Amino acid sequence: MRKICQVLIGAALGLASLQLCAGDLSAEAARDARHLVSCMKDFDAPCANSLTYTKALEDHGFSRDQLDQVVTNLYQKLKSVGAKYSRFELGAAGEPFVVGEKTYIFIPYEMEMVLDGRDTSSKAFFVGVSEDSGVSWKFFDGRRLTQDNVDAIIPGYKGAPLPEVSTHQAAAQ
Repeated sequence: MRKICQVLIGAALGLASLQLCAGDLSAEAARDARHLVSCMKDFDAPCANSLTYTKALEDHGFSRDQLDQVVTNLYQKLKSVGAKYSRFELGAAGEPFVVGEKTYIFIPYEMEMVLDGRDTSSKAFFVGVSEDSGVSWKFFDGRRLTQDNVDAIIPGYKGAPLPEVSTHQAAAQ
């Protein structure tokens, strides 16, 4: 009877530590996502690039330098036309999950930007990717990720439906 109790207590503690670990991973991912959002709001390309996961695109022939330059050019253009984020909020990080040797997490966001006199709002999500078991995270925008193509980006993904995505653009004022 005593052995059974020890096994049950050990199992309960193991489950509690697993949940604590998932919470820690979510907190770490949320921290890094907040840093990315700060970089994006400042149109700070080097900072944003340092937190962007580009491996999937690099695997398709794009160099990291090319991808970084695209972000740099975009941010320069946005600054030159006076674009501003009026709101960029992160939702609660989802549960982290492991596929292969990477840990992933979905972090929803809602943002509003004023660009060329138009208000644009988006509801989407970042996909966080950690290659070091959740110590550090890099992200890509999940706006174009669907149930039909998620397996090409996250090989072996068999999870729940993806977070909601929507975009709205108001007419110029």
